[in-house]
Amino acid sequence: MKKIILILFYVLLAAFSTYSQNTLSYTEIESHYNNGVELYTKKAYSAARKEFRTYVDLSSRSLNPNQFNIANAEYYSAVSALNTNSKDADIEVQRFVLNHSEHPKAKIIYSDLGDNFYQKGEYAKAIEYLKKSIEHRQDDLSIYELRYKLGVSYYQLKDYKNALAEFDYVKKTAAENSINAAYYAAVINFQNENFDAALIDLHRVENVNPYKLEVPNWIAQILYRQEKYDELLAYSEPIIANPQGRKIDEICLVTAEVLFFKNEFRKAADYYDRFRELRRDNIDAQVTFRHGFSLYKTEQYRKVIDVLKKIADRDDELGQQAAYYLGISALNVGDLTSAMAAFDFARKSDYDLEIKEEASYNYIKVQVEQGNNELAINSLKDYVNNYPRGKYIDESNELLSEILFETNDYKQAITYIESLSRTTRKIDEAYQKLCYGQAVIDYNAENFDQAIAYFDKAISTSGSNEISQKALFWKAESAFAAEKPEVESLYRQVLQKGDRTQRNKSLYSLGYLSYNKRDFAKALTYFRDFLSSSTEAESQQSREDALLRMADCYLIQKDFRNALKYYEQALANNRTDKDYALFQKGVTLDFMGRADEASRTFDQFSKQYDNSRLIDDALFQRGVLEMDKRNYQAAIATFTEMLRKRPKSKLVPDALLKRALAYGNTQNYDQAISDYKLIIRSFGKHETSNEALIGLRDILNLTGRSEDFADVADEYQKNNPGSGSAIALQYDAARNLFYTEKYSAAIPALQRFINNNPSNSNVIEAKFLIAESYHFSDRSKEALPYYKDVIEDGQSQYVTKSAFRAADAQFNDGNYRDAVSNYQNVLSSSSSKRDQVSAWDGLFQSYYYLGDYENSMKYAREAISKGGGMVIGIENKAELFIGKAHLKRRNFSEAKAQFDKVIAMDKDVNGAEAKYLLGEILYESGKFEEAIKEMQSLAQDFGDYIEWYEKAFLLISDSYLGQKDYFMAKATLNSIIENSGNPKTVDIAKAKLKTIPK
Repeated sequence: MKKIILILFYVLLAAFSTYSQNTLSYTEIESHYNNGVELYTKKAYSAARKEFRTYVDLSSRSLNPNQFNIANAEYYSAVSALNTNSKDADIEVQRFVLNHSEHPKAKIIYSDLGDNFYQKGEYAKAIEYLKKSIEHRQDDLSIYELRYKLGVSYYQLKDYKNALAEFDYVKKTAAENSINAAYYAAVINFQNENFDAALIDLHRVENVNPYKLEVPNWIAQILYRQEKYDELLAYSEPIIANPQGRKIDEICLVTAEVLFFKNEFRKAADYYDRFRELRRDNIDAQVTFRHGFSLYKTEQYRKVIDVLKKIADRDDELGQQAAYYLGISALNVGDLTSAMAAFDFARKSDYDLEIKEEASYNYIKVQVEQGNNELAINSLKDYVNNYPRGKYIDESNELLSEILFETNDYKQAITYIESLSRTTRKIDEAYQKLCYGQAVIDYNAENFDQAIAYFDKAISTSGSNEISQKALFWKAESAFAAEKPEVESLYRQVLQKGDRTQRNKSLYSLGYLSYNKRDFAKALTYFRDFLSSSTEAESQQSREDALLRMADCYLIQKDFRNALKYYEQALANNRTDKDYALFQKGVTLDFMGRADEASRTFDQFSKQYDNSRLIDDALFQRGVLEMDKRNYQAAIATFTEMLRKRPKSKLVPDALLKRALAYGNTQNYDQAISDYKLIIRSFGKHETSNEALIGLRDILNLTGRSEDFADVADEYQKNNPGSGSAIALQYDAARNLFYTEKYSAAIPALQRFINNNPSNSNVIEAKFLIAESYHFSDRSKEALPYYKDVIEDGQSQYVTKSAFRAADAQFNDGNYRDAVSNYQNVLSSSSSKRDQVSAWDGLFQSYYYLGDYENSMKYAREAISKGGGMVIGIENKAELFIGKAHLKRRNFSEAKAQFDKVIAMDKDVNGAEAKYLLGEILYESGKFEEAIKEMQSLAQDFGDYIEWYEKAFLLISDSYLGQKDYFMAKATLNSIIENSGNPKTVDIAKAKLKTIPK
């Protein structure tokens, strides 16, 4: 019994032990499940999944596993795998569904899996599982959301048919995404052009955020495509007027398009404007053209230019039409540069031949309006050749006939007109202007015979009475300069036919004509009439000069009292030539027997006007007065002073002769002999040489040195041979080669003469003729040394002309410093007003290029105040250089005022340059639009001056670049390249073209 009880005890003990162990194991397994649930709730999916898998694994070995919790654990493990994007998540889901098909969670886990792929954008897999998730399930809100996601997945994969089916289903439900589904359905129906269905859904979402911002654009487009234009306008215009934050760019576009095709261009233009403001970039070229055309039809030309520039350079029909309307619009706002560039582009395109011809003719009209006759002529010739039966062929032929005569090549144009079988009034007017212009050119070049011939043609041609009057006056001036016998008659005609200014100038010239003929009584009358009829304001310089000439007339007529009166009046009132008035006063006093006053006057002159060109005359006269008073030492000192101050004066031989006489009278015979010999040796052809020879003979006899005279006489005879001598014949032959224009033969012949006869009195003239031969052979550099020898000699009649030739050659060579010296030589050697004005011209230019702006302005003002009427256009040129000097000194306001003054004076080359410089000032100041307008004005007003015309267009292109208007910059440069005949200009334009951004 004890044994049985003991066995039973052990059995029970074992059973209790086993039970205790099973209870402990069960509790430990469930803890993994509970931990997993807790971690899952906290979204610690990786840790939760590990706990759930551990639970499932331990439960599979348990004697009494909890099947319900095992199923739940497998579910949560699969969902955790989904949430952690585990690669085997879908496998685990499939396993769960396979193992627990009846589990409640099995019905929703496919939706979880589908949603997971949906969120990751893996739409193909999302579709697979979302479809499974809704199989065999009744509709409810969760199903609607799954079908919405299924529709979106189809949509993203562009399976619009299946997508539409899902969206159509969901949009009819109470699902949260029913509105979104309706929007997607509308979009798909729109793409399928099922516009009625699309409209229904779009109206449903029209006022729902965020769709209400976009939907009006869709609705408008549908109505446009359905051609329901009135309905579209009724819908779109209120929205455009009050957008309330909605996007209206497409609404504006389709509304504008409808109105455009209804020809309601004003409203269309407004809506295109709104569209362009909203869209800004990437606007279709056709839309841009219709926008520009609407603006064109409503005469908003500046806006047209801004819009059509964006497409006017397209190489297609649209680009050609855009360029044409751009050109017309630019014409209407006066932007000739843009017009020409646009028409140029349109005329070169062959897409629309009618537009091509219209653009070609308008291109010519712009060139004519710009005054660019040379380019217009070429373009007109092209038009006539290209369109022999064109719409504008008659107008083109007439225009070509007219503007051909307005070019700078006057002679060619004159010849062309003279070859015409018949002319029109406009052609006659052009012919008269051409003849007058060519005559002026010849006058300024001192080709007076040719000038007279052209003035005659201008006078005889019916046209402008003003030009006829001017031609008659300048014909008289030419005849005066050429010493023609009919000159007095011509001036008398001017007195009858000319205007007030011309009549006054004729009185002045008639005074000089009579004066030069030594008819001093008549000269006095003319000068007096001139002074009484003219005013200080219009001819002050000429009035001052006339006053001096009246005094001269009285002096020559020995009316010393009146002469003295007018010289003193000139000294008191004149601004210029006071040195001459003072000198002549001294001469007059001498003639009146008031020698002491005369001497004091000459003494005053030498102190007051030491640099005057008359200083040698004054000193000579003072020396003569001292000789008359037998103050020989004083005379010697005065003549010596004159010779020192003016060693090249034409009075040098006279002063030497007088000084020799004074030396003789003071018994300073050696000095007297030296002066006589100097005269004989250096001035053998001068009228004093014979007196010097006699004086030398007398002193040599007086001093007992008669034997020395023979050698001097032989040398004199050798250097001054008679006309029949071999040396004279040799020289005459060489000189005749020059006068028959055989310059290449004249040069060596004259050089041989100089080498064989270095002391001959004709040597200086021979050097001058050599220099002239080189000059007329275009070998100016070789001429210079000979001109310099003539200038340094200073005694011949060729000094002034040599100084001019040398100065001009040096100026053209850029040697401005030496040019200044020789222009100064002109001033000191010539009393001619014309020579002085021409020298001032050279001086103010030379000093400008040397950077000496003070002296440049000084001589420019001299030319302005004293040069009126002497050289045509000199005042304009001088005023221009004053402005340029101010500009170099960066005195912009003064420079601008000067340039405006030059432009107002005349439309000549100086005005063209002044206009260009104003443009440069504006460009440098960053005022690009103003610079463009200034240069367009230059092209229009000064188109005949090609250099400045082309520079103006280069500056216009630079200004467009400054505005970043690359179309116009490019078009302008291309026009220059095609039309300029100047390779340098073309190269500059090509280089600039390469810098324009593409």
